Amino acid sequence: MAVISALSQQWQKAELAERMSARLGQELTVKQLLTGATSLQTVCNLVLALAGSEQELSADAWDDGVMVTLFFSAYRLLFVKATQQELSQGEELIISLGSRLSQCVPSAVLNAGQQQQLLLMQQLAQQLVTLRSQRRSCHRNMC
Repeated sequence: MAVISALSQQWQKAELAERMSARLGQELTVKQLLTGATSLQTVCNLVLALAGSEQELSADAWDDGVMVTLFFSAYRLLFVKATQQELSQGEELIISLGSRLSQCVPSAVLNAGQQQQLLLMQQLAQQLVTLRSQRRSCHRNMC
């Protein structure tokens, strides 16, 4: 039974990643970020892998709000990782996409919590830029 349950969860993640990829693939902001080696499908699969352990997943309940919640879950984990070490290209794309997600998703379709998650991702992105700038400055000055 455990195998069937695990397969079902993986199937749900794959369906959600496909829907997320289709939704984000329509956005010009997203297309501009995906000029490197990492595809949108890979980024969406990574989001679901990171966020899937925290969320009860169902492809039936898909909407922009679910996408924001999933991105926020993955974003939080990656923000902590980014403060301690370098991120892979796919992980960096999640950080970049998360901070720009508000340009893709109209706030009218989100509840107050999801709007707050978008705002928090933007604020965390700014903090990460500041932190990285300080690190570069410190390395240049050999602190």
